[in-house]
Amino acid sequence: MDKRKFIKKLDEELNFYRVMDVDNTIAYYDELIDDRLEAGESETTIFTSLETPNQIAMRLALIERPGGQKKRSPALTALIVVLLILGSPLWGSLALTAAILIATGYLLIWLVPALAGIFFASFVLGGVVSLILSPVVMVNQEFVIGLMQFGMGFVMIGVGLLCGVMTRFTAKYLIAYSVSLTRWIGRLLRRKIGSAA
Repeated sequence: MDKRKFIKKLDEELNFYRVMDVDNTIAYYDELIDDRLEAGESETTIFTSLETPNQIAMRLALIERPGGQKKRSPALTALIVVLLILGSPLWGSLALTAAILIATGYLLIWLVPALAGIFFASFVLGGVVSLILSPVVMVNQEFVIGLMQFGMGFVMIGVGLLCGVMTRFTAKYLIAYSVSLTRWIGRLLRRKIGSAA
């Protein structure tokens, strides 16, 4: 390889990787090669000691953009924006459907402790009312009916307390499950958005 081919290849590679300072980089390597030729080194020695034009361009591109991503051209960016706008009826409705499905999933998950909480409140309240009013029934109605209502009041309070315990435990586990599910969905979305960018 001679100096002219090296500089031409370097120019192509720098433009391919969209390195910002192409002119200064080419001038630097042009002067470096000239200085070493004037010092008496042969072209073969110089080019074997230097990096290849591809390696130089890749290294400079990584320095400018640590992620190593090529910069998008303005035309490509404009095309992507136009396609996103034109495709919004499709992807917008799909995104809305996904959001509604996720919200429905959360609603169904939390339906069990919500119902258990409602049963807890209603059974305990019904049991307390039954206990309070059972003496009135014993006096005004038959004693046996009042006694039966008194016993049913205890049963209702017991069932209500069981529903309360169930509410507490299901809510405790569902909170942990909901947090882990939300984090998983967030990671999935970040990964998808990151791969699309």
